[in-house]
Amino acid sequence: MEAGVKLEDLTRYPRLMVLTSLAWFLAGGTAGLLMVLAHATGLLRIPEYNTLLTFHGTVMTFGGLFQLMMGLSLLRAGFCYGKPVKGLLVKASYVLLNLGMLMIAASVLGLGVRTSYTLMFPLPAVGVFKGLWSMEGLTVFVWGVVLVLAVVVALYPAALARLVFGGKTQEALVLERFMGTLNPSGMAGMLPYVFILPPLGAAITVGAVAIGLALVGIVPLGSIGWALTPMNFNYPFWIFAHNLMEAMGIMALGTVYWLIPRYTASEEQRARTLFSEKLGLFAIVFYSTAAIMAFPHHLFTMPTSQPQGLSYTGQVASWLTGFGAAFSVFNVLATSYVFGLRLTPAVLAAMLGFGVYIADGFLAMQLGTIGWAFRLHGTYAATAHLMTILIAVTLIWIGALYHSYRLLFGRPENPKLAYAHIVLTAVAALGLLYTMAFMGSLGAPRRAYPLPVGSEGVAALLTFGALLAAGQGAFILQLLSPKRRAP
Repeated sequence: MEAGVKLEDLTRYPRLMVLTSLAWFLAGGTAGLLMVLAHATGLLRIPEYNTLLTFHGTVMTFGGLFQLMMGLSLLRAGFCYGKPVKGLLVKASYVLLNLGMLMIAASVLGLGVRTSYTLMFPLPAVGVFKGLWSMEGLTVFVWGVVLVLAVVVALYPAALARLVFGGKTQEALVLERFMGTLNPSGMAGMLPYVFILPPLGAAITVGAVAIGLALVGIVPLGSIGWALTPMNFNYPFWIFAHNLMEAMGIMALGTVYWLIPRYTASEEQRARTLFSEKLGLFAIVFYSTAAIMAFPHHLFTMPTSQPQGLSYTGQVASWLTGFGAAFSVFNVLATSYVFGLRLTPAVLAAMLGFGVYIADGFLAMQLGTIGWAFRLHGTYAATAHLMTILIAVTLIWIGALYHSYRLLFGRPENPKLAYAHIVLTAVAALGLLYTMAFMGSLGAPRRAYPLPVGSEGVAALLTFGALLAAGQGAFILQLLSPKRRAP
């Protein structure tokens, strides 16, 4: 290392983010298992179930997956561009995200705010007026959301952009060389998040801040009526929420683009690029462009009076995202076929996560079709889609984690435990996907407890949930096992 350059400057905050995300995953996963167990046994009252539902959804998405993605993407940008992952933006992203999550957790578990994992207008305020939770609890919840939004919409993309475009390269920190920003195209997968999500999330962030200021009395409550009308709330919310999921998915696809060429069959033949870099770039641009206008499919069945033309725009755009995914499927499979792949935990996790992502895409196409949406949107089919895309993206980032495992933790992964972790997670993801899709076809309503129909799938949910937990247990065993020498 050069004088004054420390490898710890590259890994400290990414490692903190990875380990903290694991803690949130464990807490949220426990809540999820308790929810399924409650369906099987009836051990919870309805308010208790709704508390777990709210906690599970928010914690797994933001405390868990988003934080895992944030840590590993910052690490990747750092060691590709030779820049330390530290500074005010990185520190603020870590601290404020987890402070916001702690506030949300406190409001849900301690103050009884049970809004589900989706802030649908006007549920939060109605809960207060009906005496279901207090105004104080809602205030803590909203300000927790504001802090999380600040990280998701502003601080994290700014930190990522600073690593990619700003600062001075320190050659001692360049662990993998990249030729510019877009080559290989895996790095281009970060750009939609950096450039598209901040403007698309600005409106809902402004609305959340306005609501938060009104709740603490800084601005009159009557002055924020514009933020609470169904049109002004639902559209900014879904423009942001939909494109957040898409940006996370596109970054995950870019991660597959980045990982696969690094594990081709031999050192001499290692491609270092995809089968077609141009197709990879085109797929990212095509997917990102189509995804921006696919958000209206969330509003097919909402009380918001959506113009028919906008609904059809959302339907067509949803279908077009499938073409972007298809281009990626061809490119990844062609790279694997032409150059061959070595079996490692990193490549297995990336490929299985990619496969789960594509499998979920077929259900996504149904939910993005107007006729099917009216049949399935309020059922477990929609839950299956959300849960599966999150697990698929998590699996891909697990691949990135195993790629950098030695760098982060100072030792190689345990291959047996790593493969168990990955395979159990992938099997559980597919099992949960098809079980929930089956329950949705029976009409089982999501967020409902107890289930009026579709309870036939509960035993399978419990089984696959246990497999998912066992997979994460294998990863924890790796972290807790004593260091061993690299082979």
